[in-house]
Amino acid sequence: MSSGSDTTERYSKIGADLDWSITLASASSIFFGFLLNIAVNSPSYFRFLDNVILLAALYAVTVATTMFIMPVIYHMSRYRQFDVDRFLFRTKEYTLIGIICIMVAMYLGLGLALNSKVPDWIAYTLASFPFIFIFFQSFRHMRE
Repeated sequence: MSSGSDTTERYSKIGADLDWSITLASASSIFFGFLLNIAVNSPSYFRFLDNVILLAALYAVTVATTMFIMPVIYHMSRYRQFDVDRFLFRTKEYTLIGIICIMVAMYLGLGLALNSKVPDWIAYTLASFPFIFIFFQSFRHMRE
C-alpha cells in the first residue's frame, strides 16, 4: 500500500515542478516583452553601452525563458521511458540556470533604469543591493 502512495507523491512532485516551470516561463516571457519593447523603441538618451547592456539583459531573459520551458519539453520527449527522479533533478538544474539568468537580466534592467537618474557607478552599485541581500539570505538559510 505504501508503494502506491509513494508513486502518487512522486508524480504530484512532477506536477508541482511543471506548474513552477510554466509560471516562471510566463513571467519571464512578460519581462522579455518589456525589454524587447525598450530595445525596439530605445530612448534617445541611450548611449552605445546602454544598448549593449539592454541586449545582454534581453539575451539573459531569452536563456531564462528557454530554461523554464525545458522541463516541459523534457517531459514530452521522454514520456515513454520516464524516470521521475531524473526528471526532478533535471528540472532543478534548468530552473536554477533560469533563475540566475533572470537575476542577471533584472540587475542589468535595474542598473539601466537607475542610470538615467544617477551616474553609472552609483546606478550599478545600487542595483546590486537587492541581489547582495538575496545572496546573504540564501547562505543564512543554507546553514540552518
